[in-house]
Amino acid sequence: MVLFGKVMEMADVTVVGTGGMGAAIARNLIGAGHRVAVWNRDRRRTAPLVEAGAVEVGHPGELFLSSPVVFSVLADDAAVREVFLDSGALEAAPAGAVHVNLATISPALAEDAAGRHAEHGVGYVAAPMFGGVAVAEAARLNVVTAGDPALIDRVRPLLDAISARVWQVGTEPRQANVVKVAGQVLIASAIQSLSEAVAIAERGGVDAATVVDLFTATITPGPVYTNYGRLIAAGAFQPAGFTPVLGRKDVDLARAQAAATGLRLPVGDLLSALLTEAILAGHERDDWASLADVQRHRDLPEAASAR
Repeated sequence: MVLFGKVMEMADVTVVGTGGMGAAIARNLIGAGHRVAVWNRDRRRTAPLVEAGAVEVGHPGELFLSSPVVFSVLADDAAVREVFLDSGALEAAPAGAVHVNLATISPALAEDAAGRHAEHGVGYVAAPMFGGVAVAEAARLNVVTAGDPALIDRVRPLLDAISARVWQVGTEPRQANVVKVAGQVLIASAIQSLSEAVAIAERGGVDAATVVDLFTATITPGPVYTNYGRLIAAGAFQPAGFTPVLGRKDVDLARAQAAATGLRLPVGDLLSALLTEAILAGHERDDWASLADVQRHRDLPEAASAR
């Protein structure tokens, strides 16, 4: 490949978007012995990865020229459109290239992107992830895939290097994004429900950490309740693994998907409003477990007036 005017060895995979998640994924791919190229809008994010052995790509239009497989970890629909659909990257891609989109995007965009990629002879696999930065660093992500089974098989060794398990849910890429946004509603529901349970206990004079330990050992076992329960009990919302802004975006994607199929989401509607409340309360840069801080201060009108 030719980058920055120099001939360089073709990488096995290019990672696009090297924030917390993307950087962890790139490092794990390097650690597994793969030759990795990286691109990020802010080049300060790629510098540590170049030091670790990655090659930097200079422009989005060169993404598919750096390797036959591109992993993208971008923030939202707008970023995916800008970097892949509007940059000329697809037009420049050689035949047989594959784009694996690890981001949480709308199922509608996934469908559009799959069609646009097909027009240019580029394979498209949707592969959104469950797990935060710490999980990504440990290469223990759960990756939900959908698309052409042959393409998924082709990129499977790369996905195995970053994950605990790869879940194949369908042959249409949009199906993976449907599963992801549905799961985000479930996680947000768990955080809010646990926040309310802890607030009840605290106002009744019971230690938050004690009830979180009890609930997560009995009623609600599992990593979501355990991990977020610890944050809620401690009131520890920094550093943010996932913010209320991103959480609201994902819940709203689920609401839009539901509406497109004639389905109403009463809890989803409420969660969107609650996440908005957390943002307006100043928690936009905190972890979305900060729903608990809002809940702790949510008084009945008569109780608030009596204070």
